[in-house]
Amino acid sequence: MSNRLYYLKVFFIQYRAAVAAGLFAFALGAAAAWYALTPKIPVTEQDFADALREGEALFAAKRYEEAFNTLIYPARHGYPKAEYLLGELYYNGWGTDKNPKLAFENYQKAADELIEAKYKTARMAFRGETKALPKGQATILLTETAYHGYLPAQRDLGIYSLLSDDWEQAYFWLTLAAKNGDEKAQKGLEAARGHLSEYQRTLLDAEAKDFFARK
Repeated sequence: MSNRLYYLKVFFIQYRAAVAAGLFAFALGAAAAWYALTPKIPVTEQDFADALREGEALFAAKRYEEAFNTLIYPARHGYPKAEYLLGELYYNGWGTDKNPKLAFENYQKAADELIEAKYKTARMAFRGETKALPKGQATILLTETAYHGYLPAQRDLGIYSLLSDDWEQAYFWLTLAAKNGDEKAQKGLEAARGHLSEYQRTLLDAEAKDFFARK
């Protein structure tokens, strides 16, 4: 073999080795980048708690796809706040496909612990967005959350009462919501006021005042 042929052969061997090394380094870099962007799967309770905190921060920052990929683990592990936020993502189609069924299921899981989740399950039933909860039960849940001072529930219960021509209930709940600063409740209150006598309004105002005093 001539010297020229020998050195040419050595060159190609070294070239292939360099290419192989470069591809390997690229693969390692890509794998490292993928690993950095992929949420770590929680194992311990501390891992799940950390995932919940991270997911809440991502949700607050409106980084919904990342929030979804992070919150799904503590939600499946039974963390109520993660279940509620996952319900919000499914309900609104943030970071995932819109799915009312999965939204309701996650709200319902969190409902025993979180008043906002209990409210959302009732609201979905009233809006006809789920058949999994009869309206009778939805009314009970909505009333419970309203009595606990949850403003959206007070407003909704007042509006539903207004639509049912239950003027006294409408006036009472809308009074509470309006005093908490809800503009929609204030408008509804004006409508209910016209259907009640001054005596009825005086009694209901006293009842609302007593409600605030107890809270």
